[in-house]
Amino acid sequence: MSIRKRLELPKEHGAWVMLYVPFVVGALVAGSFSLRVLLLLSSVTFVFIARESLIVWWRARSRGQSRPSSLRLMLIYLGLAALSGVPLVFIYRLYITVPLGFVALVLLGVNAEQAVRREDRTIFGEVMAILGLTLTAPAAYYVARASWEITALWLWALNALYFASSVFYVKLRVHAINPRKEQESRNVRRHCAFYHVFLLASLLVLVLTDSLSLLAVIAFAPVLVRTFWHLFKPGERLNLRRIGVLEIVYSVVFLVFITLTFRPA
Repeated sequence: MSIRKRLELPKEHGAWVMLYVPFVVGALVAGSFSLRVLLLLSSVTFVFIARESLIVWWRARSRGQSRPSSLRLMLIYLGLAALSGVPLVFIYRLYITVPLGFVALVLLGVNAEQAVRREDRTIFGEVMAILGLTLTAPAAYYVARASWEITALWLWALNALYFASSVFYVKLRVHAINPRKEQESRNVRRHCAFYHVFLLASLLVLVLTDSLSLLAVIAFAPVLVRTFWHLFKPGERLNLRRIGVLEIVYSVVFLVFITLTFRPA
């Protein structure tokens, strides 16, 4: 048995990107790296890792089976997360980390329940997961700045909107090569087109009203271009590894330009 399986570590590579890119964005926009930020990084990492053990234990329990090793691992990971997070509240007095942590745990529980029912791959299930993962952006910004500002919510919204794009895009590519589900494929194309038209229109409105700079549109440009390209010229071949690598590259572009959007000139 591999170390990953023995420790029940998450295997979704994309989820790690969705966890850490918003975190780095939040810290970079805040312009501060400190012990507080490292403690938060440790805490959110262990909470994320605990999700896998929670799902394994919950699935076994729903089938009337016992999985004490998974329960034990989950409690260890959550304990390590709390050990890292407690100083943020009681030493640094960053009290808003408490409601942020509570929301993250609720979303973690909802997503775990969906995973147990095999509903975590639906659009709703994946968007719920993204909302939880991208909470690292406002959390990192708040902890780095040691003060709550509206920028934290902007970062959460933009990161969530960005990563939700990948949900619609991947479903578009997967369904495009399955001719036996023509009606479902049409629905997926319609949802994908609607979301990205809404996303592009929202960004343009925010830029035209001076709520965001043009750099925000550049941050989203790669995912908008790749989606509209495949909406109008759907490809027949599907290479999930290539898609995954490109999504990481697009995320780096997003990280750079969305950071520049909020950093003072």
